[in-house]
Amino acid sequence: MSKSRRPTAAITAAITALSLTTAGCTTLPGDSAPEAVSSYAPTPDSNNVITPTKDEASDLLLRNFFRASAHPLGNYQAARKFLTPAAEKQWDSGQDTLILDRIDITSEGAAQDGRITYRVRGNVVGTLGPGGVYNPEYTAYETSYQMVRVDGQWRVDNLRDGVLLDRADFTEAYDARNIYFVEPKLDALVPDRRWVYNRQQSLGSSLVSLLATGPQSILAKGVKSYIPAGATVQTSVPDGGGFSVDFTGLTELQARDRELLAAQVVWTLATNDVRGPYSITADGAPLTEAVGNPWTVNDVSQFDPRREVAMPLRAVVNGSVQEVQNGSAQRVEGWLATENVESAAVAPQESVFAVVSEAGAERRKLMVGRADNQPVEAIQAGSLTRPSWGSNSAALYTVADGRRIMRFTRSATTGEISPTEIDTSALGSIGISSTAGNDAGEGRISVFQVSPDGARAVLLVNGRVYISVLEDNGNGRTVMGRPVEIGVPLGDSAVSAGWRTDNTVVVGTRASDAPVWTIAADGSVATQMTSRNLTAPVVAVASVGTVTYATDSRALMQIDSAEAETRFWREEPTLQGQRAVPVFAY
Repeated sequence: MSKSRRPTAAITAAITALSLTTAGCTTLPGDSAPEAVSSYAPTPDSNNVITPTKDEASDLLLRNFFRASAHPLGNYQAARKFLTPAAEKQWDSGQDTLILDRIDITSEGAAQDGRITYRVRGNVVGTLGPGGVYNPEYTAYETSYQMVRVDGQWRVDNLRDGVLLDRADFTEAYDARNIYFVEPKLDALVPDRRWVYNRQQSLGSSLVSLLATGPQSILAKGVKSYIPAGATVQTSVPDGGGFSVDFTGLTELQARDRELLAAQVVWTLATNDVRGPYSITADGAPLTEAVGNPWTVNDVSQFDPRREVAMPLRAVVNGSVQEVQNGSAQRVEGWLATENVESAAVAPQESVFAVVSEAGAERRKLMVGRADNQPVEAIQAGSLTRPSWGSNSAALYTVADGRRIMRFTRSATTGEISPTEIDTSALGSIGISSTAGNDAGEGRISVFQVSPDGARAVLLVNGRVYISVLEDNGNGRTVMGRPVEIGVPLGDSAVSAGWRTDNTVVVGTRASDAPVWTIAADGSVATQMTSRNLTAPVVAVASVGTVTYATDSRALMQIDSAEAETRFWREEPTLQGQRAVPVFAY
């Protein structure tokens, strides 16, 4: 491969100092820490970024100031054109960035002596932190902006520090991008969703710089990066095409770790449409001898974060498990036929069933095993949530009595089950404690589903939707991380939840006008799916590929997002007339 390089796409990221330097480019805005704003983005011009116009009305100029604030280049140079010279010097744009559902502007009175004050109102739906990390929240917001005439033109003279963005302007200027880290127990790639400014000359350079600085803080204890502390990385675009990533400081990295590092880099670039092949070097030599250079997605296909394990549709119908084969549903025989099944999950590999069934008056039991073998009883409790597998058949989860989160490891050779209660101390803020009594007001977990990569769980607590990372406490034990509410628009209406392979969450509710939602794992986007031909409550949801399943008040329904002409839910044809509950892994 040619060693000549295009001159505009080179970076050096020093991990220990969290610094970023560039060759022939401007520096990143703010402090020295890499942001989701690439230093390679071209300087905006008057054709693509709004600027003040002559004799512009004061309210329109203020609104256009907020629009210009969506462009962070040059320390928000576009927005600074709307300020008075004094305000331009005083405004600290490096403070928090608030994203509002909308920005309402009303005056506090008529203009007097060339001055006017506006009240700005809205609801904060999230903040954008360093590295493009989105943090959901929902609070009312109100502040004042003062404007004065300068040489006959209105300018903003007094404003809060930080940046205020209308959500529509934010989503127009920023794109959600996944960078990938590794779930260390399973060697599975875990997406870390960032919001990246979309007017970039080298998206790949920005993504690699974000990858080099490590995972966002809330994910840090649940994943691992194989870029060691003290390493540096430089990127460039070879004249012959593709993308080059050159590391230094990897001399101590072992062969398996180098392969995982390559998987991080390749899939971060490939899933964001940065074209390969990818030349990856370490200290002047190919990253691994086995692959050499260049790398393609085929070299790390076993880590493909988008892959799905092909599984037939199974469902719980009137206490039994049925499997759809050749266009018809048949009862699964063996021990499953003798249990009064309430809920079930099937491991993504090996077809191991986990089933919650009755165990006497007001008792439930969790049974685990292959359909053609004898099962093992894992636990009994007053109540058990629908079981959830990790990304393989070795780890299984359920919640006992609404509070005790249980993790079971299963021996692949003997089928033996080993239980562990997960530390839920971090969930105290949402009323969850394994030692709590049954006092009114305590939280109860009705749904606990682990993501396909095994790094996160979605929890429904008293009808509200939360995400929590499955953290490593440093001693090899799993603990729950700080919960983040991602479903604020749904209130407490959620009754079911599950994962899609794109790491979004699908949620069923009891709201007749919005029975099914999809929510991004960072809480940045919550979207109502069509409600046509669906009747709440939606007591179960599942997703496989482009198909979403929902059990409403009447039957098992489905909708395929790949079929553009399908704008309504249809009854699953193989299980018509039955209120079946879909059975998958997550």
